[in-house]
Amino acid sequence: MPGFSVQVMRLAAAAVGVMIGLYLPLPVYGADPHVHGVATLEIAVDGGVQVNLNSPLDNLLGFERSPRNEKERQAARIMALKLRQADNLFIFTPAAQCGLESVGLESPLLPPGLLMPPSGDSDGKSIHNKGEASKISSPAPSVPTTSSDGHAELEAVWNFKCGAPQALRGLDVRLFEAFPGLRRLDAAIAAPNGQSSAKLSPVSTRLKW
Repeated sequence: MPGFSVQVMRLAAAAVGVMIGLYLPLPVYGADPHVHGVATLEIAVDGGVQVNLNSPLDNLLGFERSPRNEKERQAARIMALKLRQADNLFIFTPAAQCGLESVGLESPLLPPGLLMPPSGDSDGKSIHNKGEASKISSPAPSVPTTSSDGHAELEAVWNFKCGAPQALRGLDVRLFEAFPGLRRLDAAIAAPNGQSSAKLSPVSTRLKW
């Protein structure tokens, strides 16, 4: 009975498929990376230190759109000023003698002029670094009123130069003090001794490597 044999084989194959499905993990659907209160922090240690922050704009500014009046534009300037004062945001191992060298800021919903250093700032720490940070801080040709997915991010890149990089063992992240809307940082570290990750919060702000 060839027809019967074929039917049995089909049923057996279906049963095997069901069994495999039971033991395979369920599909993992990535969570929306844009979560208010949460941001990512990437740290690359190689002689000096580069720190990259990617955060929903709401965490840092309290709203997520282009400023509508002078009060909101001033709030954006204050946010940018805080981000530029990165020696207060990242406290490195004192013996490593690390100091801020350059800053790059970009957000698609903020006019580039609001993110620039105050006029007359000549301390040398607000100059955009070459390479990646200069790309991030380059003015956009236009500023849309909304992003394509309804969300808005801010990206910041800081470069630090260390006089004794061999003494660098970690840093204390004080972004939570400056920006109360920030509740969690998912940190990834690439250092000479390997890669690691950590979750930071207002009560856990220390990274070690």
